[in-house]
Amino acid sequence: MTETTTLYRFHWPDGVKSEGRGVDVADALEKLGFGADTAKTLEFYEVIEETPADHARHEMLKDAYQ
Repeated sequence: MTETTTLYRFHWPDGVKSEGRGVDVADALEKLGFGADTAKTLEFYEVIEETPADHARHEMLKDAYQ
């Protein structure tokens, strides 16, 4: 079965890292037990694994700018 959520890695100011899946960053944070506004306190986050639809869209955008 194809995964319909994106896997994110969250980097917190204290050096802790956590990973979670969601349809977006806010959803992934909420599934980890944080409020959606918590995203404002992150150092940064990474997209570890995209949904197939997101990947196709990003590839299409990259091709359009080449």
